[in-house]
Amino acid sequence: EVTVDQVKQMVSASAGAGFRGVSLWGFHHQAAVAGGMSDDEVQALHTDAGLSVPIVESLIGWEGGDTATIDAQCIGTLDLAVRYGAKTVAGVVMGPSLDSFDAAVSGWAYLGKAAAERGLGICVEWLPWTGLPDLKSAWKLVQDTGLDNVGLVVDGWHWLRQPGGPDFETLRKIPGERIHCVQLDDTTATGSGDDMMAESMTNRLLPGDGEVDYPALLAALDEIGADPIWAPEVFNVELLAQGPDEMAKRIGASTRKVLGL
Repeated sequence: EVTVDQVKQMVSASAGAGFRGVSLWGFHHQAAVAGGMSDDEVQALHTDAGLSVPIVESLIGWEGGDTATIDAQCIGTLDLAVRYGAKTVAGVVMGPSLDSFDAAVSGWAYLGKAAAERGLGICVEWLPWTGLPDLKSAWKLVQDTGLDNVGLVVDGWHWLRQPGGPDFETLRKIPGERIHCVQLDDTTATGSGDDMMAESMTNRLLPGDGEVDYPALLAALDEIGADPIWAPEVFNVELLAQGPDEMAKRIGASTRKVLGL
């Protein structure tokens, strides 16, 4: 569980490390409200710290295509994105397999239309241990919706660790405007154990500290004309133990170095 104090610490640490915006997890906002803050007060935490919120996460539970489930689990996240003035909202598939790819397309298209009504885009992130495991399947999902406001999240960890490894062939076929967000982190091509999800959530490396070929990936993104939201996403328990301020500073420094800033 996330506390109000932890949300305040995350916001303060992000601003203190020189970030100008954050990718907001909806449950962090909800946790702060549950802890006694108003919606406006949580939002003011960010604006008062000089932080924009260009992207909100995460749309979950849409892949079955059931609109009642999607309404219950996802529409509130879209409305939260509107509150914060976000451009896009990210989503994932959590299950190890899809019951139906067509149902997933239907569910994602339903969300895409709901997002468009709110002036938003949505972007899907593939996770290698799930039913949407690679860039190719995620791009097919986006294409099959037939909508212009749906796109992709490219995460360095998932880019390297997707089945078959980095897929430059598919990436170079994707129009740049469909890359809504690039999440920077790092890993090694060979995993540390059997539980890929646990590794991804606890032992990501700082951008540039692993085997993701960022010069090649950034060059390919530039080649297709991508202009995404750039957002580090480093889940690492050892870094976390150093405290939010130090963790944010180290993530910021590594990210700027990789991006040449």
